[in-house]
Parts: sequence; structure tokens; C-alpha cells
Amino acid sequence: MPLVQVRIDDRLIHGQVVVGWRSVLKMERIILCSDEVANSEWQRTIYMSAVTNDIEASVLTLDETIDTLKSKKFEPQRLLLLVDNPKTVVELVDAGVQIEQVNVGGMHFKPGKNQIAPFIFVDDQDVENFKILHQLNIELDGRDVPTRPSISISKALKFD
Repeated sequence: MPLVQVRIDDRLIHGQVVVGWRSVLKMERIILCSDEVANSEWQRTIYMSAVTNDIEASVLTLDETIDTLKSKKFEPQRLLLLVDNPKTVVELVDAGVQIEQVNVGGMHFKPGKNQIAPFIFVDDQDVENFKILHQLNIELDGRDVPTRPSISISKALKFD
């Protein structure tokens, strides 16, 4: 499965993803995995409007994403998988999706969340899900744009 990046970003599709990461990853398709967005025509339309004409995109539910990735439907395309939280990544891995590294690109401030990096705020559930991913030896790379130095989420959360 040609997953060139799995990215957690609560803004999902936006300029940093479409422009900033495109040149580095050379992705050909974005898969936005979100039950909420997939089930809302309005939200789907808004996110899809941010995708340039030279990139294909799909908005899928969690179950559809699992089925699509396991079936290798989009091979040999280079895929960027976007989710908005670490829990979704745990659910994907639990369902058998092979993930070796996760880019944490933006988890913004909300009440009850604490800052661990300039662009990453977490609550207890986020920490627990990151811990699960860490224990599965999945690399957790904190970086909002490709030109910024990487932050180890595992070190920031003192898992190492």
C-alpha cells in the first residue's frame, strides 16, 4: 500500500497539506478519513474545494478507509492519509492497516488540552492513544511543515 504519509491534523485539508507537503511527498491522492466529514455534504464540499486539480482526493468514513487501504484500490498511487486525531490512527492499526510512522501536523488548542509543541495540544485521551502507537513502535513525528525540524512526540510526552 503506497501510503507516503499518515498525518494527524485537525484542520485536515488546507494549504500546508496541499502545497507544503505536496512537493516533498509527491502524493497523487489525499484520503481524508472522517466519519463526520464523510457524512456531511457541506463539509465534504468545503474540504474538496481546497484540493488542487492535479491531486485526486477521497473523503471516506473510517470503515471505508480501512476497506480501501486493505483492498489496495488506489495502487499504485502515492497516498496521503489525513485524520484529525490519534484515536483514528489507533483504530486503523487495530483494523490491520500497516502504519510505521505518523506525522502530527497540527492539533490546536481547545479547552482541556495542554501544549507539548508550538502546534500540538493534547488531552488525556490523545496521550493515551499516542502511548498505544508508541508501544506499537510507530514513529510519532511532530512537524507542521516539511521545512521545520522534527519533534519526537514520544519524547515530548516522556514515553522514551
